[in-house]
Amino acid sequence: MFRLLVAAAFAGAAGIANVAQAEVIPPDTGLQAVLGAVNVTVYYHPVKAGYEVVTTASTDQPDSAIRFISTLAPGQDTVISVPRGVGESALELHLRRVGNQLEFQRPTS
Repeated sequence: MFRLLVAAAFAGAAGIANVAQAEVIPPDTGLQAVLGAVNVTVYYHPVKAGYEVVTTASTDQPDSAIRFISTLAPGQDTVISVPRGVGESALELHLRRVGNQLEFQRPTS
């Protein structure tokens, strides 16, 4: 039992070490990320209902762009996920509204 707990503790610590540091996005300023073959741009604008977050994703193929618009209240979050091959974890961008700021966390791999 003790070995199982120690192994779980090490696994948890390893998982924490792989988490990227969150970046704070200023309003109306775009940030870009590349998720495999997908280019992603994110920006937000404060509106009455919350923070309107605009995410545009595209590949190098013509007419491949797609845009998602969501509104986040304090404490809410959203994930942009790009699947990979069988047995591989998806590449994910995490956006979280924390008080009066929006945090952006890039994938580590």
